[in-house]
Amino acid sequence: MGNDYRVKSTYYGGYPAGYLRRVKALFPDKQRVLHLFSGQVDLSAFPGDTVDINPKLKPTYVDDAQTLQRVPLENYDLVLADPPYSVEDADHYQTTMVKRNVVMRALQRLPIGAHIVWLDQVLPMYRKDAFEQEAAIGMWKSTNHRFRGITIFRRRDAKVSNNVATATKRRMVKQEELAGLYASAD
Repeated sequence: MGNDYRVKSTYYGGYPAGYLRRVKALFPDKQRVLHLFSGQVDLSAFPGDTVDINPKLKPTYVDDAQTLQRVPLENYDLVLADPPYSVEDADHYQTTMVKRNVVMRALQRLPIGAHIVWLDQVLPMYRKDAFEQEAAIGMWKSTNHRFRGITIFRRRDAKVSNNVATATKRRMVKQEELAGLYASAD
């Protein structure tokens, strides 16, 4: 009776049943997938490389998600990130809380057009000239479970973003100049 919401890997904090299958359906063309904060991800559901700070979990890359120095990010077109949500969760994983904005800064090395699927209880701080938020999806695993948000980011072309920012600044300066002219005319 009812649905089975158990985590297939039985790893604390693992993805809910069906999550990877659903995310994979959103990105059928993505070929190079990186699972960040991977823990014990079910690679049969969504193949890819893994990153974790804990070498006992045997990830593809043992690395700090805040630097990703050992990971050739330029080779990936999709990153799935599921960081510890709280200090208590981080303690359970025997690690420290990550600074989400620092992780997003490291992910700026992704190629233009790459996507990040960020599963968390908070929206990470990110540079709007580096990433565009394309979607936000709310998710409950089942009753009496935490609510989580799935945020989908796309890596932007910094040149285009800088051009937009420059044009916006010029427009604001012109508006200020016009406001000054109107004020002096009164």
